[in-house]
Amino acid sequence: MDSMEPLLNKAQTNETSNDHTPRQTIEVSGQEEYPQARIRERARRDGPPTQGRDTKKFERSAQNAKTQALLVAALHKLSEVLGIMALTWATVVLLGGLIDDLSTWDFYLMSALLVVESLRLFVVQIFTQLVSGILYREKTDPAEFEFTDKQPKLVSILSYLGQALNGGIAIGCLFLTFYRIGIRGSPPFSSDEGANHMVASLWIFYMIVILNFIIAILSAALHLLFRLLQGEIDTSSGDEHANSLATLLHLLFRLLQGKIDTSSGDEHANSLTTFYDKIYSTAIEDGMSKGREVDLLDFAFGKIASDLKRKIRPLIVKTLNKEMITYMYENNGVAMACQYLKGEDLWKRIAAANLAGFWCKENRMDTKQELFWCLRERVFCAGDEADASLNSIESLARHWSLEENDRPHPFLVDIPGGGNVLDTIVNLVLMETRSSILFRVRAFEACCRDRRVVEHLYRQVDPHSEQPMYKQEIGGLLVQLIEKEVRPSSGQERGSVTVNGECLAKFSNSNLAKLCIKLAVLLSPKGENLRSVARFYCARALMLLVKHCDDEIQERAVADALKRWLETSIVFGKHSYYAKADMEAAERVRAWAGLEALKWESVMVRDIENRSKVMEIEDKTRILQEVRGLSEAASSSRSV
Repeated sequence: MDSMEPLLNKAQTNETSNDHTPRQTIEVSGQEEYPQARIRERARRDGPPTQGRDTKKFERSAQNAKTQALLVAALHKLSEVLGIMALTWATVVLLGGLIDDLSTWDFYLMSALLVVESLRLFVVQIFTQLVSGILYREKTDPAEFEFTDKQPKLVSILSYLGQALNGGIAIGCLFLTFYRIGIRGSPPFSSDEGANHMVASLWIFYMIVILNFIIAILSAALHLLFRLLQGEIDTSSGDEHANSLATLLHLLFRLLQGKIDTSSGDEHANSLTTFYDKIYSTAIEDGMSKGREVDLLDFAFGKIASDLKRKIRPLIVKTLNKEMITYMYENNGVAMACQYLKGEDLWKRIAAANLAGFWCKENRMDTKQELFWCLRERVFCAGDEADASLNSIESLARHWSLEENDRPHPFLVDIPGGGNVLDTIVNLVLMETRSSILFRVRAFEACCRDRRVVEHLYRQVDPHSEQPMYKQEIGGLLVQLIEKEVRPSSGQERGSVTVNGECLAKFSNSNLAKLCIKLAVLLSPKGENLRSVARFYCARALMLLVKHCDDEIQERAVADALKRWLETSIVFGKHSYYAKADMEAAERVRAWAGLEALKWESVMVRDIENRSKVMEIEDKTRILQEVRGLSEAASSSRSV
């Protein structure tokens, strides 16, 4: 029986081998064989699709935050009105008509109250503008990058300080007013002497002042209470139709009694707090009607864009806004992202490009073809816009490669008029563009993890031929091309690769051949200016392409031919840290080439998807054993 398998009849996962013995592993990512238990473990770790999960709860919480922000803003507006009333009454009635009959104490107290009230309103206005402004911008130098967003903490400090001053001034003024009325008790409150209506006029003024400061204290207290409790406890679990003021007062009473634990929440999740601040500042500066018009979805896009503009790393932005991002996906966010990707606002485009990757685990994300086609147009741009698009393509491709899915790969679906996302990524790798080679090869390597993608590249070798080319034959052509690139003067040293010259000429013009040669050149001494991390993914992509030929001898021949280059290129460079994915890519390649593991205990490795946590030595050791063990197990199973 001919052992070579026609490319068009590639067997599916879990197929039975020639001796009819069921295979114990399942092919994932197109090239490497993982135990089924590992697939199940990965599924348990990632969890079920997030569609519908906690979205209603987040929406209720957002509506509750909006109501509370409008309530606090309304109280502040009412306080402003009462302040104007007190000022008008004092200047027109008391200081204007009855000033000769005012006691010295009343004159100075009244003047002080009016000045301090103006100062209080000024403090609120200034701190509201400070809170709504951009206060923190992350450093761009990786060596100085702190992998955090300090803005939520800075905003909270400013908000607490502003409202504390607001409430403190109001409490002080209220105390002086009560002191005047209750303790001093001097004329004209204790006698009928003085001008007509003098007593009534003073009573009216002081009652307006008392009411004004009580409302100001209440507004400050409710504002501080919301910030204190937001993200720490679930304030939406009760009756959603309950009065917000009564609910907050009840929570304040319970907090003072020590019945609420504020230490168990996520202090980094600031989406709702920022939404609250946005509505509050809009209502204060532009009026209550403008505050009511603030839309959650519009706010969400604006917040993502604002965070990215401050150079906060995308995965940190994703972590800080996880629930909001899910809400966006399930509430017309994909359509809005497509519109922004075609719009004029640069940072809205960058936000939309990043969101496509943030949504990679959402249910039915692989059906959003218009979004993928919009991303395809953005990868030709420069700077953050292209990097964001390539990052999202990488995230989507990696996630889909973990799924057991025989449907057409979304990146292989042609856009109306021709072309698809994969062909665009291939062209980007082959050509010189303004985008970073690191982002390009990472996106391409992520695509190559999927069997459907590499199958497509193999099919393109000779798509119009009546007799399809075998994978093993393509593998032989790859060996000869890479041998010629690595040792151009050696000819065919091993004598195990013999191919027809016409086939080689035809194959050399295919994208698969061009990609392999391009990646090999990047790994060669000619690519010495390439960052070490980029070399990791170049080598990994080349390895995945070669592995698909399903021929151990040819695969080994390529690995041996590249071994000298890999030994000098897959090494540490001048980096302040490496990501966990970088470590995995490098060690898979070195294990494939039969090279020893690098000494990862001597460098910093961060788990980017886990708040960029610095990995301990035992974590690195576990990953090394897992990665190299899997690679060795895969090689052994192929040999058997």
